[in-house]
This record gives sequence, structure tokens and C-alpha cells, in this order.
Amino acid sequence: MIKKFLAIFMVSSMLLSLSACAKADGIKPEEKVRAVKVQKIEETKNSVSLSYIGTVDSKSIIDYSFKTGGKLAKVYVEEGDKVKKGDILASLDMEDINLQLDAAKANLVSAEENVKKAEDAMKYNEDQFRRMEKLYEASSLSKSQYEQIKLQRDTSVATYKQAKSQYDATKVNYENTLLNLDGSTIYAKEDGIVVDIPHEEGERIAPPAMSYVTIVQVRSMEQIINVGIAQKDLNKINTGIKATIDIDGEMANGVITNIDEAPNQATRTYNGEVYVKDKNYRLGSIAKVSFHVGEENGVWIPMQSIFSNGEDYVYVVKEDRAFKRTVTLLKNNEDKVMIKGVKPGELLAISGMKNLNDGSKVNIVE
Repeated sequence: MIKKFLAIFMVSSMLLSLSACAKADGIKPEEKVRAVKVQKIEETKNSVSLSYIGTVDSKSIIDYSFKTGGKLAKVYVEEGDKVKKGDILASLDMEDINLQLDAAKANLVSAEENVKKAEDAMKYNEDQFRRMEKLYEASSLSKSQYEQIKLQRDTSVATYKQAKSQYDATKVNYENTLLNLDGSTIYAKEDGIVVDIPHEEGERIAPPAMSYVTIVQVRSMEQIINVGIAQKDLNKINTGIKATIDIDGEMANGVITNIDEAPNQATRTYNGEVYVKDKNYRLGSIAKVSFHVGEENGVWIPMQSIFSNGEDYVYVVKEDRAFKRTVTLLKNNEDKVMIKGVKPGELLAISGMKNLNDGSKVNIVE
């Protein structure tokens, strides 16, 4: 056991002696070399984008109502249902409307008969008056008799006009009742999703003349993204400008279709509507919106090559070392940024920079 301990002690002493000799001879530990990928810096033309945050909303919300009042007989949809254009949404009890229609039709027939009677009487009295008028002109009829027949003629004309006026009013009422019959069933005007049904079957619905009553509320399938645009960007962003949409990593293309003329009083930004075709996001979702506002020539580099620690910087590789270089960010577009602070022809580190320090030794790899 003692011999084994002495052997270990002698080996340890020899290693310590060799280490001391190495230090005495000035031998330094080998410097670690980092592998990096580089990209030659060049001036290029690239798209310029302005980035905003927006929220998803429906392009339109339609409130459906009846054209007449009555008892709500049937609601054919439920909240959350998808409907197609032409689908039945709700209907009124037809009993009351049919009674109204029967009464309106009976009144119209009676008014029509009154007009016919008044017209026949008017024509008869007109013929009588003309015959009597000739006799009066020939002095074969007294003035009092002439005035009496004229009064009968004038009275029959007034009676006819009154009957005709009543007939016209009765006809309008009948036609409106027919419209009410057509309007007693609500059909979807476009594809959409039911978001609200304020009333239940069996409720009495007031006529539109008294108050507007929403029976079914449907939001359209077409969606927009509302974005608050800063005043300084209004000269760059206008209707027709294309945009890229990013919602939880799902990318889509859109176009701005409307910008409000007046700013929001709270945010002082101008609401812009970005239309997204053939997409169905959850309402209220947060969207990253990039507006493509043109192209600009400059030094564009990958966004992942930029670091920020109180200042923005990149690593430029010269010979076999990487040097930290402070840069100024000018513009961005998707995954590229236009910067100032580097020169065309220099080599930019684009991968392997995580463990670099200013002056780190590097090995360029493909």
C-alpha cells in the first residue's frame, strides 16, 4: 500500500514539474477558433416595408329584420352557424298576415266597385249636361234647370275623384300587405356566420315604423385587418398598396382598400382596412402587417446577423478574425435590413456569431 502511494506521488510531482517548465518556457494555451459563415457586403435594390400591428375584423355585419310586425314563428339558425346566400334565417306567423291580406284585398275590390259606379254616374250626368246645355243655349231651358243639371254633373265628378283617390290608397295598402307577405321570411343576402339572435320564437315583433328590430345578425365571411396608420406614413401608404400579413406564423397577402379621412381621437392614427382574400381568421386576432411602399438601393443584410445590446452591431471578418462593428438601422423588409456603417466588399458574418467577441479568431466555412 505504501509503495502504491509513493508511485502516485512521484507521477503527480513529475506532471507538476513539466507544467512549471512549460510556463517558464513561455508556452501559451492554444486560442480557440470559431467557425463562421460569411457574406460579401454589396449594395442592392430591395423592397421597403412599413410594419404595423392590426386586428382582424369582419368586412361587414348585416342586421336582418322583417318588413312588418308580427309573431316570430321560427328561427332556422343558431349562433355560430355558417349560412349561404339565399338560406332562410327566420319567419313570422302567417296567420295574422294572411288575415291582413284578405282584408286589404276585400277593401280593394270594394273600392274598385265604388270607382266603377262613380264613373258610370259621372258619364251619365256629363251626357245629360251637354244635352241640357244645348237646350239652354236655344232658350228652351230655364236658367234654374240648367244650373241644377250642372250641379249634378259637378257633384258626380267630385264623387268620382274621391272614389278614385280612395281606390288608389286602398291599392297601395294592398300592395304593401303583399310586400309584408314577402317580407315575413328573412333570407341571407350573402355568405356569413351568425353572431347574434336577440329574440326568441313566439315573441311579438314591432313594425319597422315603430322601431328597427334586429332578428338575426350575420357577419360576412370576407375579413379585413384594421390598422392604425401614423400621420407621417400617409404619404407612403394609400389605397391599393399591397401588404404581407403574419398571424401566428400563417402568412397571407392583402391590399389596403380604405383609409379614414379623420384620425381616431384617442390614438390620433388613421384607421386603414386591409382586405385579405380567402382567409378565415378568428375575430380579434393580432396581425403583423407589412406594407410594401417601394424599393430602395443600399446595403441590405440578413436580420439575423444584427445584434443589439444598447447599440446595434454586426461582426465583420477580416483575414482570420471577426471584429465588432456598430451600425445604424435604416429600413427593413421582411427578413432584411438596410444599414449604414459597413462598406461594400467587406465580409459579414451571417452564421456562427453567437460565441464571438471583438477580435475573435475565426475559420470561414462554406
